[in-house]
Amino acid sequence: MKKKLITLLLLLAPLVCGAQELMPYAWRNYLELLAEEGEDETVEELMELYETYHETPANVNDTVLSLRDFPFVNDMQRDGIKAYIMLYGPLLSAQELYSINGFDSLTVELLRPLVTFKPIESGQRLRLKEIIRYGHSNLVSGISGTVEKARGYRDSIYEGDNLRMMWRYSFKYKDRVQLQLSGDKDPGEAFFAGTQQKGFDFYGYSLMVNDLGRYVGNGRHPYFKRVVIGQYHAQFGQGLTLWSGFGPRASWETGICRQGAGIRPNGTFTEYSYLQGAAATIALSPHWSVALAYSYIERDATLPRKEKKDTVQSIYNSGYHRTKTEIKKRNQLGEHLIGGHLEYRNSNLQVGLTGAATLLEKVIEPATYVYNDNAFRGNQNINVGVDAAYRHGRVLLFGEAAICANHAFDSMKLNVSPAAVVGGEFIFNAKHRASLLMRYYSPTYHNLHAIAMGQSSIPQNEMGLGCHYQGRLPLGITASGMADWFYFPHMKYLVYAPSRGQEYRVTLSRPVELIKGMSVNVRYRYKEKGRNITPSTMVDGKYLLEQTYRHQVQGDIEYSIGDWRLVTRIGYAHYHGDVTEADKGLLLYQDIQYRPRRIPLTVAARVAWFDVDDYEARLYTVESDFIYQYNSAVFQNEGYRCYLVVRYDITPHWNIGFKYGITSYSDRDSFGSGYDLIDANHRQQWRIQLRLKW
Repeated sequence: MKKKLITLLLLLAPLVCGAQELMPYAWRNYLELLAEEGEDETVEELMELYETYHETPANVNDTVLSLRDFPFVNDMQRDGIKAYIMLYGPLLSAQELYSINGFDSLTVELLRPLVTFKPIESGQRLRLKEIIRYGHSNLVSGISGTVEKARGYRDSIYEGDNLRMMWRYSFKYKDRVQLQLSGDKDPGEAFFAGTQQKGFDFYGYSLMVNDLGRYVGNGRHPYFKRVVIGQYHAQFGQGLTLWSGFGPRASWETGICRQGAGIRPNGTFTEYSYLQGAAATIALSPHWSVALAYSYIERDATLPRKEKKDTVQSIYNSGYHRTKTEIKKRNQLGEHLIGGHLEYRNSNLQVGLTGAATLLEKVIEPATYVYNDNAFRGNQNINVGVDAAYRHGRVLLFGEAAICANHAFDSMKLNVSPAAVVGGEFIFNAKHRASLLMRYYSPTYHNLHAIAMGQSSIPQNEMGLGCHYQGRLPLGITASGMADWFYFPHMKYLVYAPSRGQEYRVTLSRPVELIKGMSVNVRYRYKEKGRNITPSTMVDGKYLLEQTYRHQVQGDIEYSIGDWRLVTRIGYAHYHGDVTEADKGLLLYQDIQYRPRRIPLTVAARVAWFDVDDYEARLYTVESDFIYQYNSAVFQNEGYRCYLVVRYDITPHWNIGFKYGITSYSDRDSFGSGYDLIDANHRQQWRIQLRLKW
């Protein structure tokens, strides 16, 4: 069977595709790198960003501010666009971006499907009549499920059925007004029954208005650059002081300088880590602005085994409320947050001061483990930070320094701990760019709303130095490479002693002249880090660590023939330690997309075979799917994965889509584990989505 499948894959020859339209390789590679780091929330929000701007592209000439939503466009690039427009007038195509200091091929390719270049429209006051008349609405609803019943449903452990249901309505008027309403029910959650009498388990809502009052008095007076009511995110500086929502912590390929969007609405179905209340950014003058935010939200939290009044053990971020235990965690921790950001900006310099105070209505008292001596304990935390960025020619220097102030619930000793990051980006020309980043995050630095560049999910207990290069080599090869050396001065999960490691990545891409539109992409990744030999192995009172090593290489061959788009991938992973025996992983897959020119139909399919010894040798891919439906496949064990996606545009305003997928193991008699255990070696999933635009 293996030989037949391998032969089929190799004969079909080579693509990953979006169910609605082929997603460019730069985007697929970008999202898969984030998925490998476990940043599912970031991937989900970036998928939404891609779909939103792919439908309604941002006009680069109309407002450079819209590019703040893109985390891979930095301040130097935005300022470069402004200067270019002042000298030469509006841009006509994405190709002109190469003429602007700071723009490299990767950034341009990420931007290309999301922007447009139209004549600049003169600003006008907001008028309700025009908003209603010229605004655009988008309504999406979907339902999905699994054919086989898992243990949680068979034994009535889950409160609801195995269906996922969602809907999302959005209204947008240019880049001035945006309204979002959504509802989401995960599989296993009740629906108008049990503990969920209000229908959907999660409701999302936000209203954003830009440039409110800007065109009164010819813009000479302070005005609201942005106002958001409902669920939102706040993103400032390099992510050390106040940052919620997506912020890739390990995405070196798109630039090391973190790009804060300021105040922005929450993603469609993100059920955690957002803020809730009201926030506004006010332009005080052409160079000064201030952002103010207040949030109150009831977060899910894990309760101690021996329940104590006004105490929780940890914040619970899965968003699932299926079992009695999960339902008990719902809305257990009230959180108040007051924050602000004062910023000065001119053509070359940006300086910001950020502060945030968090007050919890219950005390966080973590369970005692070997590695969590420095975990946050208490119910109050204050963070203050200063960030800056300076541009000179083709050089961008940036950094942020922050401190936290808190004391544990059982001690009056004040903890004041620092965190800092500093770096630079160097644009040699349109073909070559290099970056450098240094970071220090104290083992006792605490922040419940922070995401910064590094190897850990939070900026704590880490020191590191990273560098990145991206450019075009001879023979038409596009190259990207990074190196990161890091040190953890205190123990962490599964690493019960100070440890160090290093990571390297190289990506090469080249068009092939054999067939028009054909390209070959190769990616290699190496990561070395410390880990416990076993959780209980000690010598002379110290835990023993080993260095572990992971190699991963993959190759894609991609091309198009008429109405067909194809890609073939071969991926291989090898993991071992000084003591741990080697684990290997192999993945082969073929993607096919068919889009006839005369029929509004899209068909996408994948056939994949995998053989993975263990979790440490796992391999990731991003699958074709519908708008607001993110699916990252993680391959373990031995078997195959196939799916078919069909979308038909009934009219220009109405479409329907269907997806069916099956994953089957050849080395196991069951699928999944725990409450998700299926008494079969396969799992079949389906999804239907309807979309209406007007």
